[in-house]
Amino acid sequence: MKSANGWVRRFGAAMSGVALVAGLSGLAVASASPDVSTRGVDTRQASLRLAANPGLVANVANSATNNGAPLVLWGWDGGNNARWEPDASLDGFYRFRSINSGRCLNVQYASTADGAQIIQYDCGGSPNELWKLVPKAIGYQVVNKNSGKCLNVEGGVAQGRNLIQYTCSQGGATNDVWLVVWEA
Repeated sequence: MKSANGWVRRFGAAMSGVALVAGLSGLAVASASPDVSTRGVDTRQASLRLAANPGLVANVANSATNNGAPLVLWGWDGGNNARWEPDASLDGFYRFRSINSGRCLNVQYASTADGAQIIQYDCGGSPNELWKLVPKAIGYQVVNKNSGKCLNVEGGVAQGRNLIQYTCSQGGATNDVWLVVWEA
């Protein structure tokens, strides 16, 4: 379901805390009991967690709010600079808007080169801010529409490393497979 403010996910009353997204399509809950509550929790915020180490997330460095601020891999602390509002209305592609700044996950200068920095920048619908989730064994490769390259951690899995785009590994590598996790 999509609201005027962006993507809204409705989870059943039995769900609490963090819910792992198996897909960004609607969630159906069937019940044999007619008196089961239909109340739920509206969730608009997600984190992008590295599948190889889900405690590490895509994070806007130093909680910056300016255009061009780099993204880094950092430990999850619940901060708004690691929370994103996904918008799934773009031909199978998603835009990830920072809760902290209102700016979008973006490839700097619309580069198509391996190693191009991932930054936040004003949202506008350009292909370098659009991402497709490609399922892998555990998680998704997050593939940029403009370049066809994956969201990647530069130099491997370690806190503080820059997020870049890089040619996607065929089966998914430890530094290019992500989990999209709905955060309450």
